[in-house]
Amino acid sequence: MLRSSCLVLLIAALGAPLFGQTDVAAAFVKHMQTSRDFTLKVADQMPESSYDFKLTPPQMSFAQQMVHLAQGSEYFISPILGQKPNPGEPASLKKADVMAFVKKSFDASIEKVARMTAAQLAKSYSSSEGAMTGLELLVGLLNHATHHRAAAEMYLRAKGITPVEYQF
Repeated sequence: MLRSSCLVLLIAALGAPLFGQTDVAAAFVKHMQTSRDFTLKVADQMPESSYDFKLTPPQMSFAQQMVHLAQGSEYFISPILGQKPNPGEPASLKKADVMAFVKKSFDASIEKVARMTAAQLAKSYSSSEGAMTGLELLVGLLNHATHHRAAAEMYLRAKGITPVEYQF
């Protein structure tokens, strides 16, 4: 038992420098770019005439799902940068305005994450979900985008539209 525990600790200690050399912010930028491109493809699939479509009355419309998805990044990144969230909003809930807003929001978030340091990602911050490291906040950002994009895909399916293939 002690021998196997020591072996696990040795392997972890030897692997730690390798992980430390990984540019975590760059990895998140890569996945955020993929998320942006995939989200815009999903948003583009919904016809303009159905941007106000809701699966049920209390739910957000398709346009509101896309806007909320894009605004979410601001809430996850702001604590890391020591700022108050200022997510903005599109000029309207029309397809062209929503898509432009989604792209602008993602691009701004990608730019901010690209400049983050390892120290910022390791530090703990106060968030609406409690204390989280910068790394946890970025994981939350991607999870939030995935959740709302998946919801938007259900709106497409309800309209008889097969969503574009998943991208990772």
